[in-house]
Amino acid sequence: MRRVYVQPHGPEAVWPAASLKQHLEAFPEGQLLIQDGQGKVIADSTSMRVSSERAMRPHRWSEITGHGTLAPHDPHGEVFYGVDLAVDPNYQGMGLAHILYAARVALATQMGCRSFVAGARMPGYHLASDLLTPESYLALVERGLIFDPTLSKQLRLGFILRGLLRDYIVDPESADCAALISMEL
Repeated sequence: MRRVYVQPHGPEAVWPAASLKQHLEAFPEGQLLIQDGQGKVIADSTSMRVSSERAMRPHRWSEITGHGTLAPHDPHGEVFYGVDLAVDPNYQGMGLAHILYAARVALATQMGCRSFVAGARMPGYHLASDLLTPESYLALVERGLIFDPTLSKQLRLGFILRGLLRDYIVDPESADCAALISMEL
Protein backbone atom coordinates (compact mmCIF):
# COMPACT_ATOMS: atom_id res chain seq x y z
CA MET A 1 0.00 0.00 0.00
CA ARG A 2 2.94 2.34 0.57
CA ARG A 3 3.91 1.88 -3.07
CA VAL A 4 0.32 2.45 -4.27
CA TYR A 5 -0.78 5.36 -2.09
CA VAL A 6 1.97 7.92 -2.61
CA GLN A 7 1.45 11.69 -2.79
CA PRO A 8 -1.06 13.28 -2.96
CA HIS A 9 -2.40 10.56 -0.64
CA GLY A 10 -1.43 10.83 2.98
CA PRO A 11 -0.15 8.13 5.33
CA GLU A 12 -3.72 7.42 6.49
CA ALA A 13 -4.28 5.64 3.15
CA VAL A 14 -1.91 2.84 4.23
CA TRP A 15 -3.37 0.14 6.48
CA PRO A 16 -1.44 -0.32 9.74
CA ALA A 17 -0.87 -3.92 10.86
CA ALA A 18 -3.57 -3.59 13.54
CA SER A 19 -6.17 -2.73 10.88
CA LEU A 20 -5.19 -5.71 8.76
CA LYS A 21 -5.64 -7.94 11.81
CA GLN A 22 -9.11 -6.42 12.41
CA HIS A 23 -10.04 -7.10 8.76
CA LEU A 24 -9.09 -10.75 9.10
CA GLU A 25 -11.03 -11.05 12.35
CA ALA A 26 -14.15 -9.33 10.94
CA PHE A 27 -14.40 -10.99 7.53
CA PRO A 28 -11.44 -13.24 6.63
CA GLU A 29 -13.05 -14.51 3.41
CA GLY A 30 -13.37 -10.98 2.07
CA GLN A 31 -9.68 -10.11 2.27
CA LEU A 32 -8.00 -11.24 -0.94
CA LEU A 33 -4.47 -10.88 -2.24
CA ILE A 34 -2.21 -11.83 -5.10
CA GLN A 35 1.45 -12.70 -4.53
CA ASP A 36 4.36 -12.94 -6.92
CA GLY A 37 6.51 -16.08 -7.17
CA GLN A 38 8.55 -15.06 -4.10
CA GLY A 39 5.51 -14.49 -1.87
CA LYS A 40 5.52 -10.67 -2.11
CA VAL A 41 2.02 -9.14 -2.09
CA ILE A 42 1.51 -7.37 -5.42
CA ALA A 43 -2.26 -6.73 -5.25
CA ASP A 44 -4.92 -6.89 -2.59
CA SER A 45 -8.54 -6.07 -1.90
CA THR A 46 -10.52 -5.38 1.25
CA SER A 47 -14.25 -6.07 1.43
CA MET A 48 -17.09 -6.38 3.90
CA ARG A 49 -20.84 -7.03 3.96
CA VAL A 50 -23.47 -4.44 4.83
CA SER A 51 -27.18 -3.89 4.39
CA SER A 52 -28.47 -2.53 1.10
CA GLU A 53 -30.02 0.44 2.87
CA ARG A 54 -26.67 1.37 4.40
CA ALA A 55 -24.69 0.90 1.17
CA MET A 56 -27.02 2.82 -1.13
CA ARG A 57 -27.64 5.91 0.99
CA PRO A 58 -25.14 8.78 1.00
CA HIS A 59 -22.21 7.87 3.23
CA ARG A 60 -18.55 8.51 3.93
CA TRP A 61 -15.86 5.87 3.69
CA SER A 62 -14.97 6.27 7.37
CA GLU A 63 -18.61 5.83 8.38
CA ILE A 64 -19.37 2.71 6.37
CA THR A 65 -16.04 1.01 7.18
CA GLY A 66 -15.85 1.98 10.87
CA HIS A 67 -12.81 4.16 10.15
CA GLY A 68 -11.22 1.26 8.30
CA THR A 69 -11.73 -1.29 11.08
CA LEU A 70 -14.59 -3.13 9.30
CA ALA A 71 -16.45 -3.07 12.64
CA PRO A 72 -19.77 -2.42 10.78
CA HIS A 73 -19.35 -5.71 8.85
CA ASP A 74 -22.67 -7.58 8.90
CA PRO A 75 -22.20 -11.29 8.17
CA HIS A 76 -25.82 -11.37 6.96
CA GLY A 77 -25.63 -8.18 4.89
CA GLU A 78 -27.05 -8.58 1.40
CA VAL A 79 -24.46 -6.21 -0.10
CA PHE A 80 -20.82 -7.06 -0.70
CA TYR A 81 -19.03 -3.72 -0.18
CA GLY A 82 -15.69 -3.01 -1.85
CA VAL A 83 -13.62 -1.13 0.73
CA ASP A 84 -10.30 -0.94 -1.13
CA LEU A 85 -8.32 -2.47 -3.97
CA ALA A 86 -4.64 -1.80 -4.57
CA VAL A 87 -2.19 -3.03 -7.21
CA ASP A 88 1.56 -2.45 -6.89
CA PRO A 89 2.54 0.14 -9.54
CA ASN A 90 5.18 -2.27 -10.92
CA TYR A 91 2.39 -4.74 -11.73
CA GLN A 92 -0.35 -2.41 -12.94
CA GLY A 93 -1.72 -3.02 -16.42
CA MET A 94 -1.44 -6.80 -16.07
CA GLY A 95 -5.10 -7.44 -15.24
CA LEU A 96 -4.59 -8.07 -11.51
CA ALA A 97 -7.43 -5.73 -10.49
CA HIS A 98 -9.68 -7.58 -12.95
CA ILE A 99 -8.70 -10.90 -11.32
CA LEU A 100 -9.47 -9.52 -7.85
CA TYR A 101 -12.84 -8.14 -9.00
CA ALA A 102 -13.74 -11.50 -10.56
CA ALA A 103 -12.79 -13.27 -7.31
CA ARG A 104 -14.83 -10.80 -5.27
CA VAL A 105 -17.89 -11.21 -7.51
CA ALA A 106 -17.58 -15.01 -7.29
CA LEU A 107 -17.28 -14.86 -3.50
CA ALA A 108 -20.19 -12.44 -3.13
CA THR A 109 -22.35 -14.64 -5.37
CA GLN A 110 -21.37 -17.78 -3.45
CA MET A 111 -22.31 -16.03 -0.19
CA GLY A 112 -25.73 -15.10 -1.56
CA CYS A 113 -25.18 -11.33 -1.71
CA ARG A 114 -27.62 -9.50 -3.97
CA SER A 115 -25.21 -6.81 -5.12
CA PHE A 116 -21.66 -5.50 -5.04
CA VAL A 117 -21.41 -1.83 -4.08
CA ALA A 118 -18.43 0.52 -3.76
CA GLY A 119 -17.44 4.13 -3.55
CA ALA A 120 -15.25 4.48 -6.63
CA ARG A 121 -12.39 6.92 -6.79
CA MET A 122 -12.42 9.35 -9.72
CA PRO A 123 -8.69 10.13 -9.91
CA GLY A 124 -8.97 11.84 -13.29
CA TYR A 125 -11.39 14.45 -11.98
CA HIS A 126 -8.68 16.84 -10.78
CA LEU A 127 -7.66 17.34 -14.43
CA ALA A 128 -11.14 18.64 -15.29
CA SER A 129 -12.27 20.15 -11.98
CA ASP A 130 -11.78 23.73 -13.20
CA LEU A 131 -14.27 23.08 -16.00
CA LEU A 132 -16.73 20.49 -14.67
CA THR A 133 -18.71 19.78 -11.54
CA PRO A 134 -18.20 16.27 -10.15
CA GLU A 135 -21.70 15.35 -11.40
CA SER A 136 -20.89 16.55 -14.94
CA TYR A 137 -17.60 14.66 -14.89
CA LEU A 138 -19.39 11.45 -13.84
CA ALA A 139 -21.97 11.87 -16.59
CA LEU A 140 -19.23 12.22 -19.21
CA VAL A 141 -17.30 9.23 -17.85
CA GLU A 142 -20.50 7.17 -17.81
CA ARG A 143 -21.16 8.04 -21.47
CA GLY A 144 -17.57 7.12 -22.38
CA LEU A 145 -16.66 10.67 -23.41
CA ILE A 146 -13.98 10.99 -20.69
CA PHE A 147 -11.71 8.18 -19.55
CA ASP A 148 -11.17 7.97 -15.80
CA PRO A 149 -8.30 5.63 -14.76
CA THR A 150 -10.41 3.91 -12.10
CA LEU A 151 -14.10 4.52 -12.72
CA SER A 152 -14.05 3.80 -16.46
CA LYS A 153 -12.57 0.37 -15.81
CA GLN A 154 -15.15 -0.40 -13.14
CA LEU A 155 -17.98 0.55 -15.49
CA ARG A 156 -16.50 -1.80 -18.13
CA LEU A 157 -16.62 -4.61 -15.55
CA GLY A 158 -20.38 -4.16 -15.30
CA PHE A 159 -20.80 -1.70 -12.45
CA ILE A 160 -23.54 0.90 -12.84
CA LEU A 161 -23.17 4.50 -11.72
CA ARG A 162 -25.72 5.24 -8.99
CA GLY A 163 -24.68 8.74 -7.89
CA LEU A 164 -22.07 10.94 -6.30
CA LEU A 165 -20.77 10.58 -2.75
CA ARG A 166 -19.52 14.00 -1.58
CA ASP A 167 -16.88 14.15 1.17
CA TYR A 168 -16.45 10.40 0.83
CA ILE A 169 -12.72 10.32 1.62
CA VAL A 170 -9.77 12.70 1.67
CA ASP A 171 -8.64 12.42 -1.95
CA PRO A 172 -7.41 15.55 -3.76
CA GLU A 173 -7.51 13.82 -7.16
CA SER A 174 -11.24 13.11 -6.72
CA ALA A 175 -12.04 16.38 -4.90
CA ASP A 176 -12.89 14.20 -1.88
CA CYS A 177 -15.77 12.67 -3.86
CA ALA A 178 -16.48 9.15 -5.05
CA ALA A 179 -18.91 7.61 -7.49
CA LEU A 180 -21.46 5.31 -5.89
CA ILE A 181 -21.38 2.21 -8.09
CA SER A 182 -23.19 -1.11 -7.90
CA MET A 183 -23.44 -4.42 -9.71
CA GLU A 184 -26.41 -6.72 -9.31
CA LEU A 185 -25.37 -10.33 -8.69
